[in-house]
Amino acid sequence: MEAYLTEEERLEALQRWWKENRQSLILGVLLGVAVIIGWNMWQGNVRTQQEQASNLYQQMLKAAETKQTEPAIKLGERVVATYPSTTYADYARLLLAKLKVDSNDLAGAKTILEETLAKTKDENFKHIARLRLGQVMLASGEIGPALGMLEPLTSEQMGKFAGLYEELKGDLYAAANRPDEARKAYETAKQFGEPSPLLELKLNDLPTAPKPAGP
Repeated sequence: MEAYLTEEERLEALQRWWKENRQSLILGVLLGVAVIIGWNMWQGNVRTQQEQASNLYQQMLKAAETKQTEPAIKLGERVVATYPSTTYADYARLLLAKLKVDSNDLAGAKTILEETLAKTKDENFKHIARLRLGQVMLASGEIGPALGMLEPLTSEQMGKFAGLYEELKGDLYAAANRPDEARKAYETAKQFGEPSPLLELKLNDLPTAPKPAGP
């Protein structure tokens, strides 16, 4: 009888516990299910956006390859506006900047590259955008501002792009009629990467430093 009463007491205690906690338990289960469903929906939405952005970007590439500049620009702008958080928005911005340069719209290219620098979360895209921005600024004659953007960068900050950064700095110094600094930057570029015929040509094209006068 004692054992029976003990089991009865346990059952009653369980029933009391269930009455007191069933609402929170049910709510917890529902929340857990909602989180799982929400996560799966978010993942599916991300995949869908990536696929749609990829399709648009492929159309942009084809238009650019066939020299349909205006349609390519419009497609690129759609990718950026509609799918701004995807990687394809970064690719589209870089291609848009190239199309702007090809159309001799350096100001437009500069704006797009500055936007890429500000919005991309990918460090490689940041480096590529900064290098291309420097080249656009060189072509626009904005030598001082371009050097102001590049000169503070350390070797660690430039990373694997150090050779390209130093070569661009050399181009800017040469355009500013600062041949000694240009030569130093080109030589540093050679140390960071494989020497190229173009880099050697740039070095050879620099004016030779005057020899000191004899006694």
